[in-house]
Amino acid sequence: MGFGGAAQAMITSLKNNRNLLSKRKSLKDSMGSFEKRGPVIFKTKNASPVVLKRLRTRLKEENRRVNIKQIVALSLFLILLVSVFYYYL
Repeated sequence: MGFGGAAQAMITSLKNNRNLLSKRKSLKDSMGSFEKRGPVIFKTKNASPVVLKRLRTRLKEENRRVNIKQIVALSLFLILLVSVFYYYL
């Protein structure tokens, strides 16, 4: 029954994998919110309504510019595609 090499490789692999398991941290150890103390409260700065409004308008303007660029790029691509099909057909 000469399968000693394959069996030994399997045993070694299982042993190495078992040794790796003990070194890993579990999710409960790395996150503090799983404990029974209660919910985790993050300290954040409060923003004034003026700052929020300014941020909202800036984001809307930025999104508008991105949308316009996407529309222009798509329309140029479609025009190029139609002209190539028209030329070859």
